[in-house]
Amino acid sequence: MLRRRTNAVALLLLLFSVVMRAQQVTMMVLSDPHVMDTSLFDVPYGEAFMQAMQRDLKVNESSAQLFDKFVGIVLKERPQLLLVPGDLTKDGEKASHMYVAKRLAEIEAAGVQVLVVPGNHDMENPLAYGYHGNKSERVPSVSEKEFREIYKDFGYAEAVSVDSLSGSYICYPLPGLAVVGLNTNIPNRMKSRYVHGRLWQQTLNWMERVSGEARSAGRIVIAMSHHQVMQHHNQEDYFAPTAMTNMEQKVKGLPSLRDVQETFTRSGIRLVLTGHYHIQSVSDVETLHGKLTDVSTGALSGFPSPYRRMTLNMQTGRLRITSATMFGNKPSQWPTTDLANREMDRLRYMVQLYVPRLTGVKTDLSDAYQYLATSYNKALCALAAGDETGHKPKAVYEECMTATDKYIKHVLMYNAVKVNALKQQKDGAYRRASDLISSIMYNYVGDKKHVNADNSVTIQLK
Repeated sequence: MLRRRTNAVALLLLLFSVVMRAQQVTMMVLSDPHVMDTSLFDVPYGEAFMQAMQRDLKVNESSAQLFDKFVGIVLKERPQLLLVPGDLTKDGEKASHMYVAKRLAEIEAAGVQVLVVPGNHDMENPLAYGYHGNKSERVPSVSEKEFREIYKDFGYAEAVSVDSLSGSYICYPLPGLAVVGLNTNIPNRMKSRYVHGRLWQQTLNWMERVSGEARSAGRIVIAMSHHQVMQHHNQEDYFAPTAMTNMEQKVKGLPSLRDVQETFTRSGIRLVLTGHYHIQSVSDVETLHGKLTDVSTGALSGFPSPYRRMTLNMQTGRLRITSATMFGNKPSQWPTTDLANREMDRLRYMVQLYVPRLTGVKTDLSDAYQYLATSYNKALCALAAGDETGHKPKAVYEECMTATDKYIKHVLMYNAVKVNALKQQKDGAYRRASDLISSIMYNYVGDKKHVNADNSVTIQLK
């Protein structure tokens, strides 16, 4: 009798385990791998390639290596779904796209579904170059149509509906789940290439309709876009607004960022997976129709090469997100390998994106680099890794502001009147810089603390 009871209990536990696993959807998120096919440059590196790398934040020479390593992780862990929110290639080179698609096909062959959307680097890119010796030459990029053809097996062929304007799609990759893959890049009709993201009203109307249909069928709907749809730190819209959709207001009829956010939540979408800004960060905003959370995943091609794991309980709608990096999750234990050093050194050049607005006067970027790069790099590493607490927020903030003081004194030639006037401006660049670094290191937007993305994050999707 005891043996029968024991067997019955074991059977019940097994059935419970099977049911629980059936309710769980496992996912991974990779963003901004910026893969550059190795056929596009010489090894050892030629003069033209070395010069180009000095102007680039990414470790392009190791991008394929990092991508291959990540593919190995996916093949080992076998999640049900891999989501890639754009910038798959360095600058849209066809050779790079073909390499990425080949490796993604290997992932799908192993039973992992893959969904992608394009980033601003991926299509019709005039910066698609190959570098050999002391020569740099244009190489074929891809059109929007070619992009969708190359990646047809990773979202486009499975699409239930496609937006005729942007090529955005919705698909049903797993029972009970719908994914809206948004193209937030500039449509061809603009005759130009921008880094800013945009969503047109027609695309928003389409998204609201197809998301409503998916929800009526009992599906949880999540979205994926390359560009972020909200700020992840204070002063982002002042120093570097390119990560957010619709920040350029020069196009007639362009919906505002707030309109975009309201449409997401009105559509029943509570989660947007984004990339572009090369930061590992989670932020949210309250709208009239509920909370919208933007989970931005950092660049695999930039230090410290982060990615994400996600587990969604389809029964409860509870989503758990964790972060990982190719170099480990503890800054104190980051290796001093050649690759790590090169990635960190490239990140230092981020000061060139921030400094021009720091003093309000024309400045020499070489001076800015000398005064600010080392200190600001510590804050930028925290932002890129999504682990601000591991970087000693108070010490980093104070070091950055001390460096800023020395820099503006140098730029203004130690003119005490000018320096004091700059620091006293209520909405001036100095106070904005202070707010920027403080919000990065103490993890808040506005005056509201937001989630430290390196810890476990839980989001309720229904």
